[in-house]
Amino acid sequence: MTKLRKPISFETTFGTYVVDELLGEGGTGRVYGGVGIDQTAIALKVLAEDRATTDKRRRFKNEIAFLVRNRHPKIVTVIDYGIARGGDINGPFYVMRRYHSNLRGLMRGGISPDSVFALFSQILDGVEAAHLQGVVHRDLKPENILHDRDSNTLAIADFGTARFTEDLVATTVETGPAQRLANFQYAAPEQRTPGNQVRAAADIYALGLILNEMFTGVVPHGTEYRLISQVAEQQGFLDAIVARMLRQTPDERPTSVAEIKGLIQRHQSEAVSLQRLSQIDGTVINVAEIDEPLAQTPPRLVGADWGRGQLTLKLDRSVTPEWISALMQMGSYSSVLGKGPNAFSFHGSQATVKAAEYEVQALIDNFKSWLPIASRTLKGLLEQAAQKQEATRREQLRSEREAEEQRLRVLRNIRI
Repeated sequence: MTKLRKPISFETTFGTYVVDELLGEGGTGRVYGGVGIDQTAIALKVLAEDRATTDKRRRFKNEIAFLVRNRHPKIVTVIDYGIARGGDINGPFYVMRRYHSNLRGLMRGGISPDSVFALFSQILDGVEAAHLQGVVHRDLKPENILHDRDSNTLAIADFGTARFTEDLVATTVETGPAQRLANFQYAAPEQRTPGNQVRAAADIYALGLILNEMFTGVVPHGTEYRLISQVAEQQGFLDAIVARMLRQTPDERPTSVAEIKGLIQRHQSEAVSLQRLSQIDGTVINVAEIDEPLAQTPPRLVGADWGRGQLTLKLDRSVTPEWISALMQMGSYSSVLGKGPNAFSFHGSQATVKAAEYEVQALIDNFKSWLPIASRTLKGLLEQAAQKQEATRREQLRSEREAEEQRLRVLRNIRI
């Protein structure tokens, strides 16, 4: 970004645009930054007169025709255009909204693996929208994917080397047999050899390079490039998709952006299933240890009181409802005149029962004999419950694994 010595005005039928900085330049012209109607920030692309060959003028005219008609949010839209004459800058130009940066700037700042999908899906949407209109970009690269910081959205720009279908072509442009239009780093193999037909598969190749670079920070070339799985293990399933997008033969790549989206969704689902199977297989079912103190050590009788026909027994600690329930279920036991465990009331560490004077000692003796039996009964009940819980969990895991295996089989057999 370079400040101009002085602002430069561009006029069209509909408004005046004033630029004061050079944002960048390429093979077809320069892009300036400034303000437009109502002082809104704009970017203005000029086909510099010293570079305006007949071929480049025709391509520039086709680019304007396409972007003026565009309404897709993931492709830049031309809001005005004209021809500058007799000033500091001469040549055809068009005006678009100003973006804060581009994908290259985002990647230099570092994109977290969790954020790549949301951004790349926007790129796919933009390229797909162009392809559905019969437009092949042929020069996809991070510099041509603009970023709006406020909304965190991307838009595809610079269709100067695009191939258009006849109904979109404003001027006929023939690509000569020795003409190479795309940049070398992101060009598909067929673009590097003069005379080859360049179709949508070339954009898909570039998308594969960009996807890998968004994760790894490097453009994959050759067979030993850095894999996504090496930097983002959970997204490692993308490596197979990228490898397919980078096939040397165009016909071996995905045939459309829609197919890429389907592959990502399918492989992502498969990865989730495989991770789920791994989690299920790695699940350790611990046989519950009985850690209830009353099941391990019976309570002890530490005191007794009697008055007004009621015997009160004092234990060394409070008993739980589960221990009381075990006391009631302990099976055979001795009792006095039918006064078994159900005749006692419990409150914390105290047990009370109605008792005549002559019954007191016998009730105490019987109660003491019940304490270890009740604790053993509680331990047995807890062990049964733990075994049942373990069996239920094993059956649940078996059922979950069966369902995941079935889901994975279906996903792998789907053919789009």
